[in-house]
Amino acid sequence: MNEPWWLISTSMSKSLTKELEKELLLKHILYEKEAVAVARRKDNDDDVIFWIKKLNKYDVVHLIYSKETSSDFTITLLFTLSKLEEYCKTVSKFH
Repeated sequence: MNEPWWLISTSMSKSLTKELEKELLLKHILYEKEAVAVARRKDNDDDVIFWIKKLNKYDVVHLIYSKETSSDFTITLLFTLSKLEEYCKTVSKFH
């Protein structure tokens, strides 16, 4: 994984996945889709990469640690693996 991203433990993954589930509204694209947290930013631990099996994509989410009330949030960026790698490299240049 490229800086500033780091892979996370199973227990951290479970905790972040539960947090994502708490934040999603009914109309959100990820609502009731199985998500698994796989990495987070070292310099901003609110940004997390999730694997969304049903969509066959990765999602970069900025967690807010509260129940969202606007359908405009939680902001979701979906990527294939190759596009995620490009995104992480781009973010790394600004780290």
